[in-house]
Amino acid sequence: MYLFHYNLAEKPFQITTNPKFLWLGEKHQEALAILKYGVLDNRGFLLLTGDVGTGKTTLINTLLMNLDSDTIVATVVDPNLEQLDFFNFLACAFEIEDKFTKKGDFLNYFARFLNDAYLLKKKVLLIIDEAQGLSIELLEEIRLLSNIEKENTKLLNIFFVGQNEFEKTLTGKGCRALRQRITITHQINPLTESETSEYIKYRLKVAGTEKEIFNRKAISKIYAFSCGYPRLINIICDDALLTGYVRGVKTINSLIVKECARELTMPGETRPNHLQVQPPAGKQGKKTLRRGALYACLLLLIAFLGYLLNPLGYNYRIQNLKNYYGRLSSGLEGLSSKQPAEKIKIRVQEPQQPPMVRPVSQAEKHDAGMPPFTTDAGLQESLADADRRRRAAVVAQKEERADGARRESFNKGEKPLLSGDLKLRIPFNYNTNQLPAKAYDTLDRLASVMVQNREIEIVVKGYTDTLGANHYNKKLSELRASTVKTYLVAKGISPLRIHSTGFGEENPVEPNTTVAGRAANRRVEIKLHPHGGR
Repeated sequence: MYLFHYNLAEKPFQITTNPKFLWLGEKHQEALAILKYGVLDNRGFLLLTGDVGTGKTTLINTLLMNLDSDTIVATVVDPNLEQLDFFNFLACAFEIEDKFTKKGDFLNYFARFLNDAYLLKKKVLLIIDEAQGLSIELLEEIRLLSNIEKENTKLLNIFFVGQNEFEKTLTGKGCRALRQRITITHQINPLTESETSEYIKYRLKVAGTEKEIFNRKAISKIYAFSCGYPRLINIICDDALLTGYVRGVKTINSLIVKECARELTMPGETRPNHLQVQPPAGKQGKKTLRRGALYACLLLLIAFLGYLLNPLGYNYRIQNLKNYYGRLSSGLEGLSSKQPAEKIKIRVQEPQQPPMVRPVSQAEKHDAGMPPFTTDAGLQESLADADRRRRAAVVAQKEERADGARRESFNKGEKPLLSGDLKLRIPFNYNTNQLPAKAYDTLDRLASVMVQNREIEIVVKGYTDTLGANHYNKKLSELRASTVKTYLVAKGISPLRIHSTGFGEENPVEPNTTVAGRAANRRVEIKLHPHGGR
C-alpha cells in the first residue's frame, strides 16, 4: 500500500521470517558461527534460547542456508506430541515413508537410516523448535536417540531452539542426564538502541531505499516501545509507515511513533520489569545535576535582573555597599598600624535616603483616573493600569469593526448559512487529509455563524474516491472529517455540536471513471441543522 510513497520495492518490516532481511550484528554473527561449528563438528546436542520475538527462527533459517548439501535436516515445529506421534512425525520429516505402530520398529529403522547416512558421509541434523513445549518424558526419549552412534562420532545432531524458560526445564532433576550432553549453548538477547537503529536502516536498504525515513527521535521511541525485540520493531515500524502514508508525510517523527504505540498497546497491558528501558545510573545522575545547575543559574539571573530594575533602591544599595567596604578598609588599616583594637575608630557614614518622588498634582491624578487623595507611592501603577485600559478599549473597538465587516461581506450576495437545505462541500487533494487553502475562509465564516447561533449543530461527512483498498479509504475519510472538526473546535465551537464520520468511497457525486470525477469525490460535506436535530 505504501511502497510507492516511500520508493520501496517490498515491505521492509514483515513479521514473517525471511533470511534476506536478517541483520547480523556482532552478537548474531557470533551466534551463527557457534551454531554452524556445532553442526559441522558433530557436537551432539546444541541449545539456542531467547525471549519471544528475538529472532531465533530467523537465525535458524539463516543457518540452514549456510549448511552444505551433505547435511540432512529435519525440523519439528510443534513438539507437543505423544511418544509414537513424535516418532512418526520424525520419520516423515526425514522422508521415511513407513508408518510405525511400535517404538521398537521405529528405533530399528531409524538406526539403519543413520548408519546409511554415515556411510554416504552425510550429517544428520534434527532441529526442535519451540522446545519449551517438550514434556520430560519426551525429552528422555530424545536423549536416548543420541545413543545411536559410531565409535568416536555422533550419528545424530539434535538442536534445541526454545524460549528462556526451557533452561529451567533442563536444569531440573528429571533432565540432569540430558543437560550434561549439551555441548554448545547460546542465548540471543534483545538489540540495544544503536543496534535498533542499524537494524531499521538495514531492512529499509534491503527493501530498496537508503533514505532516513525514521528520524533520530522516532527511532528512540521505537526502541522504548520494543525494548529491542525485532518482532516488535517490525510491528511498530510497519504501522508507522502506514500512518505516515495516510498523512502524506515521508519522514516518520516521534509523534507518529508515539501514536502507533498507543494503538498497539492493549488496555491494561503492562510490560515485565526486564523489558523496561532503564537509563544508566551514571548518566541519569549527571543529567539531574545539569538540570539542577541550570535552574540555579536561572534563579540567580532573575534575582540579579530584579535587583537592577528597581531604580528607587539601586543608588541606596550601592551606597550601602560602599559604606560597608569603607568600614572594612578602615578596620584593616587600623590593624596594619598595630593600634589597640579598642582605640580603632571606624567612621560610619549614614546611608543616603532614596530620592524623593515629585509630588503629583490633582490634575495628573484626575487624568490617571485616581481619586483626589491617592498616595504618590501608587502613581506609577495607577498610570500603567489606566494605559492598559485605554489600549484594551482601542483593541476591542477594532475587533468589533472587523467582525462587522466580515459579517457584512459574508451575507452579501450569498445564500444564508442558516438555511436548512444548504450543504457545504470542502474539496481535498489526492491521498491527504490536509485542508486546502481555499477551505479556511469557508470554515471561518461557518464558525462565525455558529458562534452567533448556539442552537445549531452540524454533521461532517468525509468521502474518498475508489483508488486504494476499502479499509484504507474508510480511515482516510474519517481523518478528513476529523480535520474539519478539529479546525472548527479551535475556532471556539463546542465538539458536542459537531458530529463527524467517514464513509470512504460511498455516495459518489461523480463517476470515479475519470480524473475529474475522482477529484470531485474526494471531499467533506457539512450539513447544518439549525435546531440541533440530526
